[in-house]
Amino acid sequence: MQSKSLSLAPAVALFPGLKPPHKTLLFHQICVLVITFLAYASFHASRKPPSIVKSVLGPTIPSNSTQVSNLSSNDTGWPPFNGTGGTHRLGESSSAIGFLEAWKLPGVAPFAFCLFFSKLVAYTFLYWLPFYIRHTAVAGVTISHKTAGLLSTIFDIGGVLGGITAGFISDMIEARAITSILFLFLSIPALVLYRAFGSISMLTNIALMFLSGFLVNGPYSLITTAVAADLGTQSLNGGNSRALATVTAIIDGTGSVGAALGPLLAGYISTRGWNSVFFMLILSIFFAGLFLIRVARTEIREKLSGK
Repeated sequence: MQSKSLSLAPAVALFPGLKPPHKTLLFHQICVLVITFLAYASFHASRKPPSIVKSVLGPTIPSNSTQVSNLSSNDTGWPPFNGTGGTHRLGESSSAIGFLEAWKLPGVAPFAFCLFFSKLVAYTFLYWLPFYIRHTAVAGVTISHKTAGLLSTIFDIGGVLGGITAGFISDMIEARAITSILFLFLSIPALVLYRAFGSISMLTNIALMFLSGFLVNGPYSLITTAVAADLGTQSLNGGNSRALATVTAIIDGTGSVGAALGPLLAGYISTRGWNSVFFMLILSIFFAGLFLIRVARTEIREKLSGK
């Protein structure tokens, strides 16, 4: 009985009254409903300030009204929203560009597909790496579940440093695609080495796992942040920040499909052996880099021409 209580979630352990059978299933269903409602209500409440700001930017009294004698200077609105076509400008300030318009922006589709395959690989490691470590003997010793879980965090630590490094390099050379391709293609031999030699010793396993995470997660982190921001505000879009939300949604949404597909495929393919899983991951990385070749060539030409 004592072991069962220790296995409960921390929040339940802090509040003994929440432990079953003190609270029924209906009670927890109501709690979920209330919490979801409050979260959703808070989300919509956060959208209210922009509508209030609109009332400040625009004139308080319609332009054809004669009751303007008591208005203060702030009641007349703020340029350029208080002039002709001001309401049109207010509408434009709160609407994003369309999906197809954003998709046609240069670089959006290649980076979106690249993130699809990058996230496929990253999330496969996220969900399957502890299982893989547990079922692969290191130096002839089978690792416990706890040790496998702790050891798998090395991949994530490498990913954090890889994302920082990828961002630093891309800022330094001002070439996002070149940086991403460099990391992606270097991650292929890293995964081969990890699969082939990761079981030799614990030190080798940790070093190769760190290197794999460093190279695999670098482009993924770069694309979801700096690349999405660059593409959403590029000069061909007139520097229009309204495209930022749509472009980010397209890139992240496409990547999320890969994030869902990768762990699912790994579950099926692992029945044929882990070599097949690693082959799928390497092939995915290859396709991720392949989608960026044209963008990288454009960046190289711009560097050579001095633009």
